[in-house]
Amino acid sequence: KKELIGAPDDQECVLQLDVWLVHKSVQFCTWLDQQYPWIKYRFVPGGCTRIAQPCDVGIQCPFKLAIKQSKHADIVEELLSLLKKDE
Repeated sequence: KKELIGAPDDQECVLQLDVWLVHKSVQFCTWLDQQYPWIKYRFVPGGCTRIAQPCDVGIQCPFKLAIKQSKHADIVEELLSLLKKDE
């Protein structure tokens, strides 16, 4: 895909990861190193996500919250309909 944007084959990129246990696992890091050797990953220290990963805060967090609220509303609606059937 580097060819699509005109990047040289040896072009590296930096991937910022939070310190989630999976991201720091040997299995994940080994996989990333083997599959994508041009990606240089760095870990964002705990408590710094707001500064170092603005998309996590500005896009992904509100999106995840909307999904969570939607699932919650569906569960409440289903439970209420089941309770009404029992009346």
